[in-house]
Amino acid sequence: MVFFHESGKRHTFEGQRVTHLDHIVSRAILLAKLPGNKHRCEVAKELRAHLDDLADEVRSQGYDNEAAARIIRMRFGEPQEIAAAFSSVYAPERWARRILQSTILFAASTIAVVVVIGTVQSITAMWTADSILSAFRDIHREVFGFAAIAAGYCSLYAGERLFSSSRVWALLPSVTLGLGLAAVFAWLIPQHTVLPLVAFACAASGRLLQRLEIPFIWFAGTALPLLIAWVLFGQLLPGWRFPWLVWLGLTISCKALQEIVRLFERIFILSAD
Repeated sequence: MVFFHESGKRHTFEGQRVTHLDHIVSRAILLAKLPGNKHRCEVAKELRAHLDDLADEVRSQGYDNEAAARIIRMRFGEPQEIAAAFSSVYAPERWARRILQSTILFAASTIAVVVVIGTVQSITAMWTADSILSAFRDIHREVFGFAAIAAGYCSLYAGERLFSSSRVWALLPSVTLGLGLAAVFAWLIPQHTVLPLVAFACAASGRLLQRLEIPFIWFAGTALPLLIAWVLFGQLLPGWRFPWLVWLGLTISCKALQEIVRLFERIFILSAD
């Protein structure tokens, strides 16, 4: 990240002073996690102007470079303290952006799942000579499954973003949301709770294994929860006449969601760095 250096030419501290001040500004901006390049540049210029004024004052008192650097840091404060102050100021905007971005990601993911599963069901209906309309006769219940797939995948991705240093903690959002959805589904659709929960688990485990650098290992992520459900609740899963098609729809959905997440990161994450 590059910040402004134009004022450095006015001072006799030359490169050492410029580097020292830029380090303070860069460190504070990095730790503050400000929302958007515009805010980061504005705050960087504000901090640099303040540091320049402070440096001018210290220099006019005749201090050498080492003493001046120590005085500037003491009077200006540690980068962590400055970052915390700016972070609290911009926290509402930062959270508003995160909520908006999360809503966009979830909506796009749900639409992608509807398209993929709907296409698989339509092809299946034509292949078996059934009416296409018959493939969607339970659409009012399948909506829960569509949302569960998107929620499972997105919650695991959210865990990766929140707990990037720990894969165990990265599971926390998915586990918490899964338990909450289990309670909601048991209340709203008590006779059809299993399928959306299995779909949730398949999407989350698929995303988990997509992070491994082993080609196609994530196929097992969508297959294993289905296999367990088949062993425990085989007759309770609608459409189990073609279990491999259920797996195919979930697997293609996870691949589509992976591409949506990559696009999301290019638009909202990488462009903001």
